[in-house]
Amino acid sequence: MKSPFLVSGCALLLMLTGCFKGESQAEVSPVFTNEFGEMFGIDQKVGIIGGPVLAGESQKWMWHFWGEEAPNQDFSAVATNLDSNEEINPIIQNTILTQRDSLEIISHSPSEVQFPSAGIWKIKTYIEDEFFEEFVVQVYSESTD
Repeated sequence: MKSPFLVSGCALLLMLTGCFKGESQAEVSPVFTNEFGEMFGIDQKVGIIGGPVLAGESQKWMWHFWGEEAPNQDFSAVATNLDSNEEINPIIQNTILTQRDSLEIISHSPSEVQFPSAGIWKIKTYIEDEFFEEFVVQVYSESTD
């Protein structure tokens, strides 16, 4: 007869393994196209104009936020590497959000970002320190040309 503790312990171990595995294999957010060009992120929430992201190299991103009237407000981001759980602020330099002429995209801002290592990174965005949206990006170790 099997011990109920052994069966319960194995079941718990399988559940925890599944949770951790699912987190590190999160799906990269899609690329989409609109009147401003090709973006990645969450369509109709937060979109980034920028090329493939390379580890250790700074890159310009143009952030676009839908549904938030946020001109002259600060925005920020926290990025977490889903394999190592390393957490960083990827934004090296940014400006405050400005109003967009479009009725759909309310605010936008240029920035410079950098990620220290390759992998899958979850990025949580904040406007005036309030959570706005999150998306997932692939950071490459070298050029994808």
